[in-house]
Amino acid sequence: MSPHAAQAQHLICTAAERVDKDRVGEKNAVWLRRLRLSNFRNYESLDVEFAPGLNFLYGPNGSGKTSVLEAISYLAVARSLRSSADSEVVRWGEDGFGIGGDVEGDAKSRRIVLRFTRGGPKEVAVDGESIARLADLVGHLRVAWFSPEDTWITKGGPEARRRLVDMTLCQIDAAYLTALGNYKRALRQRNEALLGWTPDEESDRVVDAWTEKVIDYGSRVVAGRAALLPRLDEAVSRFHGAISGEDDLSLGYRSSVPLEGAVDEEAVRKRFVFGLESCREDERRRGFTLVGPHRDDLEVRLGGRLLRTFGSQGQHRTAAIALKLGEAAILDSDDQGVVVLLDDVLSELDERRGVALVSHIGSHGQALVTSTTRAPGSVAPDAGAAFFLVDDGEVVRQ
Repeated sequence: MSPHAAQAQHLICTAAERVDKDRVGEKNAVWLRRLRLSNFRNYESLDVEFAPGLNFLYGPNGSGKTSVLEAISYLAVARSLRSSADSEVVRWGEDGFGIGGDVEGDAKSRRIVLRFTRGGPKEVAVDGESIARLADLVGHLRVAWFSPEDTWITKGGPEARRRLVDMTLCQIDAAYLTALGNYKRALRQRNEALLGWTPDEESDRVVDAWTEKVIDYGSRVVAGRAALLPRLDEAVSRFHGAISGEDDLSLGYRSSVPLEGAVDEEAVRKRFVFGLESCREDERRRGFTLVGPHRDDLEVRLGGRLLRTFGSQGQHRTAAIALKLGEAAILDSDDQGVVVLLDDVLSELDERRGVALVSHIGSHGQALVTSTTRAPGSVAPDAGAAFFLVDDGEVVRQ
């Protein structure tokens, strides 16, 4: 074994030991002990127990590794973090799916059960008690998902970057999740009213009614994002420096609302009103809302320049990983813990960056890592890591 490979193995094993001993034992971080599936993707049924630290799921492409991570995301936010519709994850030929999870930590255990039937609503229960609103599931289990497609966070359009910020806030603040959902509904209604607007009092009345709701909910969304940004910027910059050796990645929030330094909700509301009033005629002519959090962006800069316009593939990949590590750090900022889902990312990195990534995910608690090979650096089971062979709808601990 080369000196560099030996160092890689040592660092990864150290990360595994830190998760197993420090995070879960001392800080009582929340983690997923058991996962049960029924008619989910290619799984007719599944019942598997994970370790509180690093878990490596390995097997051929198409074997169902990513589906396990996707099911865990349902337990956290009642939806797929792969952006799949509920009907798309139902096993072929079946009418619905079921997901169950036993969550440990925070001085108690919880059992989360989620069921979906085609044509009906999702049903969620925690410890046998039904949840009336899906938003009430938030906080029982937090997850941060990494995948090779995450490079589009930095080189794609603003929607992916808004989604990263929103998913972070939604998992730590149920009120933000409610405000974001209400804003999206009010925005759709206002856009419909603007599209059908005619110069009469009734049209103005309908538009104005939805304008009030858009301002109300949108101000909460913008204020939440603006308040999060300094914390996210600090964490992302720190992780980027640790992984890449460069310390010049920064984030900026570019809002269509003319904030001018405003971050509290009332100040944002006043600026929001001003922004909408300034483009009133333009909106009626074009038929859609021109100001609001749906048009905002998270700017990612490397060396002071917009990464989206000049970054190499390697720079985008490293920046995206730093963003995701920053997300995990925010989710874990109260020491509750976050389950890191790392989907086939290590194959995209060179050995040094792969070692750095595994070392850092180990600082947040439980992690599930998928790959086509057994594990990076030949991590030994006695290092606190667990290994699972995934093949043809089965997950077997090795």
